Amino acid sequence: MHESLKGISTRILGLATDALKRANTDAVYFDPGMEHRQSLAPLAAAHAGELVLKALIAKEHPLLLFKNIGEKATDDEIDLDWLLKNGRTHDFSRLPSVLWATSGIKVPNIESYRRIAALRNQIQHFVDDRDCDVQYACLNFIYSNIDPLLSNHFGIAACKFHEDEFDDYVIGCLLAHQIRFTVPRDTVLTEIDPNEYLKNCSPDYREWACAELKLDLPS
Repeated sequence: MHESLKGISTRILGLATDALKRANTDAVYFDPGMEHRQSLAPLAAAHAGELVLKALIAKEHPLLLFKNIGEKATDDEIDLDWLLKNGRTHDFSRLPSVLWATSGIKVPNIESYRRIAALRNQIQHFVDDRDCDVQYACLNFIYSNIDPLLSNHFGIAACKFHEDEFDDYVIGCLLAHQIRFTVPRDTVLTEIDPNEYLKNCSPDYREWACAELKLDLPS
């Protein structure tokens, strides 16, 4: 590997978590005057997901990110300058296949992955999010795909990445939607009462959430 390509996976991961901060914030916080945030959430979520998959692929080798490496006809090493001028990375729709082929890692929820890709295109090209629960689609994508990949391969939890001082409101939104997520060991909820969010949830989800958040199971 050319020296200029070392560390690319780590740099991509840093950008991925920045995009995740935006995605979590846009999906959860849309107070009056900020309603537009929810329409932007699928764009940020898809961007974050794309970068997480690319970070995993680049861990195997950075050149695996590119679909046109075979076009270089010389025996010279491929360096960053050549890639910046000529490299073409795999499309979003192809990344799950590339990830599996290069690392053996499967995208956990491919249907959600395809749904966020379609929703991103729908909003980006037609500014249309009709007949869609955008918040649920984004959070379901983040926490059934991005979160397990980050947790299993980088040891970090998606719910920690947002633009608020507390994790509470992101977690509260996940509880209200009955979405399972990686719960950091140091989680302490001081801004919300989680039982308020759990009271309309299924018994199975309440049992899971109480165990993960170390809460007393309501009688």
